[in-house]
Amino acid sequence: MDNTINGTLIEICEPQTGTSANGQWKRQNFIIETFSQYPRKVCFSIANDKIDMSRFSVGSVIMAYINIESREYNGKWFTDFRAWRVEDGTPTQPNNVIQGRVISVLQEIGGKNASTGKEWKRQDFVIETSETYPKKINFSVWGDKTNKSALVEGKDVTVSVDLDSRKGSNGGWFSSVQAFRVTEGIVTPAGTAAPTTSAYGVAQDTTTVGTQPAPDPITPDQLKGNDESEELPF
Repeated sequence: MDNTINGTLIEICEPQTGTSANGQWKRQNFIIETFSQYPRKVCFSIANDKIDMSRFSVGSVIMAYINIESREYNGKWFTDFRAWRVEDGTPTQPNNVIQGRVISVLQEIGGKNASTGKEWKRQDFVIETSETYPKKINFSVWGDKTNKSALVEGKDVTVSVDLDSRKGSNGGWFSSVQAFRVTEGIVTPAGTAAPTTSAYGVAQDTTTVGTQPAPDPITPDQLKGNDESEELPF
């Protein structure tokens, strides 16, 4: 099962270019709004014109197939949604799952919402996917939205997630992965073989599918200043 972003294209960002150790690069961000009960804005990127986006314009309904990857930079984790295919879409509910081994359990943080005064807490975890080229994915558990007992270093887990992006004060987009269900082990749908080398070995947990409450809206004070960071090296 592929991770996808399905929604209405609401913004086409200006291309960004630069030079790295591997030569010149080009990257362009696209923002969609999902069709979930609580719509989210999600930013995905395309590198080096690998996908022709000329046939899509603001207002198009699209489906973007993405790879999710997180990288640590200056002690913080930053997440990127990189598209490898984009096609015409239909209004459907998102359903994304990540799988892998827990390699890091970060310290829980908390505070008070600056606008509402409501207390909040968040704990981040990092998994490493089981595939030919493993990737690290950072995700958050807000409050007590899900049971965290399986999120122990060294354990394999299947995590149902929501994808979200927010525009920082410097104009950049910052993405996050938020867990709402955690299952110990690598769970595959009934009647299918376990994934091998597909992107992230993704599979739906069909034993616990159900309606989940949406996380409370995230505010800039909860993101702990990620939007003020210098440009990332990827």
